[in-house]
Amino acid sequence: MDKPTTGMAVEELLVSRATGTDRSEREFQTLFTSTFPGVASTVFFIVQDRAVAEEITQEAFVQLLVRWRRLRHYDRPDLWVRRVAVQRAQRERHRTWRRRELERTAAPVTFTEEPVGYDDEVLAAVAELAPKQRAIVVLFYYEDRPMEEIAELVGCSVSAGWSQLHTARKRLAARLSEEVTDDVR
Repeated sequence: MDKPTTGMAVEELLVSRATGTDRSEREFQTLFTSTFPGVASTVFFIVQDRAVAEEITQEAFVQLLVRWRRLRHYDRPDLWVRRVAVQRAQRERHRTWRRRELERTAAPVTFTEEPVGYDDEVLAAVAELAPKQRAIVVLFYYEDRPMEEIAELVGCSVSAGWSQLHTARKRLAARLSEEVTDDVR
């Protein structure tokens, strides 16, 4: 079979690969159904664009499906797909962030779609963080993930993750005019 294009929907890929549903495909479908919304939500907080977040998440699941025979035996294939999605989101956000830095517009950061129940000022402050710091803050505070997982997801060491989180918290505190305490761990 030819390699799928990254734009191909996961559902289309499943249909093109299968004549019937075996246990492996049911496992993938179960993982996809239970994990996709959470991964897409995390990616959304990083890239701040729902359509881009869904596309990135879908591409990560396509990569998982292509490698499913091997990856289904992992203890946590959901972490593999989440890591791929977060890393893609970071790259996308970095490109967007870098472009904005080069253009240096005076317009304030605005959100086209905001998650319900979050403070606009906090979201705007998080949006100004560097992409890796933003990903770490979202994974640590929004998803309440341990730093060991976060480090794996964003592709850094645990100590670098703590350092990035500390720096991000200092920047957020300065932006929000609040004091930083070192009681995160």
